[in-house]
Amino acid sequence: MNLHLKIAGIISLGLILFSCNNNRGSSSSDTTTPVWVEEVRHRNIEEYITTTGTARAEKTIEIKSETTGAYYLQKNPKTGRPYKLGDIVEAGAVIVRLENKEYENNAQLESKKLQIEITEKEWEGQKMLYEKGGATQKDVNNAKNSYINAKLALENACITLEKLSIKAPFKGAIVNLPYFTPGVEVASGSTIVGIMDYSKMYIETQFAENSLTKLAVGQGVHITNYNIKSDTLKGVLTQLSPAINEDTRTFSGYIQIENPGLKLRPGMFAKADIITVRKDSVLSIPKDIIKNRRGGKLVYTVDRNSAEEKVIQTGISDDKYIEVEKGLEAGDKIVIKGHDWLRNRSKVKVMK
Repeated sequence: MNLHLKIAGIISLGLILFSCNNNRGSSSSDTTTPVWVEEVRHRNIEEYITTTGTARAEKTIEIKSETTGAYYLQKNPKTGRPYKLGDIVEAGAVIVRLENKEYENNAQLESKKLQIEITEKEWEGQKMLYEKGGATQKDVNNAKNSYINAKLALENACITLEKLSIKAPFKGAIVNLPYFTPGVEVASGSTIVGIMDYSKMYIETQFAENSLTKLAVGQGVHITNYNIKSDTLKGVLTQLSPAINEDTRTFSGYIQIENPGLKLRPGMFAKADIITVRKDSVLSIPKDIIKNRRGGKLVYTVDRNSAEEKVIQTGISDDKYIEVEKGLEAGDKIVIKGHDWLRNRSKVKVMK
């Protein structure tokens, strides 16, 4: 009797296990995987070589006094207040005046202006006498020479007095403005003001030796900085050294940057993406959805709630997208999320 019970128990257990296996297999075959899709479409793709460097202003100057004089900081006509650090000055604007009575007296501007009038009239008089035979050509030339010397004397006097006016040689921002008490005597050679125009900037950087054949002067550049993430500035590769550094296996290059809004500041660390290849309106997909299997690249498309493997050939890529040369058509629905759990012909449910 016990033997019969044992046999019956074994048979029952086998039936239970068989039933469970059938249920598991049935469940597996009916599994539906949620996926998210997007249509394959055309995009412009740019392939980059990325480098970094410190942005520097193309124009910068530190102006020193050429003579002694009493210091007087001028007012900014835009604000009505004395110039300060960060103010934008126009080319030719007087930032500081130095007063030096001895310089002004020695210039004798009024006297030199009068001398020009006198010598000009004498020259005209000699020319009239020469036409009437009352003067020689030498007399005319001497009068002309006196007139020219008088003009030069006035110009030199004006140049001398200009040294008392500290002017901006170009439009830019005040980046250095040492403090002096108004009216204090400033010695010749003292630093008065520093000006920087950073509407155009440049980066001196290094490139790896293996990028030598991909780079060329004139290539466009995208410039970004972590402080101005929402803005990408335009640049151009302007210089490339033909020499390779033996120690670092790199070569140097210069990138010019357009900075019209002055958002990139001198001294900022910038990332430069040099455009080595650009293709317009090519089929492209997100790079991160591609799977590498058996030496090939594949993605999943969705057709009638079923996933289908598509082997593709790719071309150039940027940081997000990659060109599809073969294997997909515009409008194909590719799986962009949920593809990690898919196999060919897996049942899927497209999520919105």
